Amino acid sequence: MLLSVALWLLLFSVESVASFAMSEGTSILTQRAKSTSPYVGAAMAVLATLEQAQVLPPEGSREADRVIQSVIQLQSVFAKGTDPSIQKFAQQALAHVHGTNAPMTFERFRANGWTADMLEALADAERRASADEEQELSPGLGQFNLSVDDFRRLMQLVRDGRSALEARGQSFQEVYAHHRKAMPGAVAHERQ
Repeated sequence: MLLSVALWLLLFSVESVASFAMSEGTSILTQRAKSTSPYVGAAMAVLATLEQAQVLPPEGSREADRVIQSVIQLQSVFAKGTDPSIQKFAQQALAHVHGTNAPMTFERFRANGWTADMLEALADAERRASADEEQELSPGLGQFNLSVDDFRRLMQLVRDGRSALEARGQSFQEVYAHHRKAMPGAVAHERQ
């Protein structure tokens, strides 16, 4: 699965997919591939980490396609989206884990895409959130053709992946960092 995901991500950068999601009637086949951004490599690393944890749905299934879309578009929602509820949720999630260092962690994510810190903070915050708090995210998610259920599913995969890796004596942070370093757009000094 990783190979097909990697090829798909390399052909269509996150910006192209986000543009597609926000402009109905545009054929994905007419989107131009852009140079590889750190967002592409970050999304690839998320998928590789979840694949190593063996929590992804079967390749080629509708569920697998939805996971790929969610990884890419949720990254754009949180990194580039301007919806106040989305930004508040992300900042509070990171503050719960990183305290006063949360703004720096958030800016690193916005510049370089998914980090293990961000994924785990969001996954834990989603688990703690009430149904009303999650519904406040709906307008911001909807701008990228995503639903609260898409967000819940991806965050559950992150939690499931973390648990599966821990059961094998591995750390989600370390596995993600290993994959991230091997992907396009890696930042050598960045702590994943």
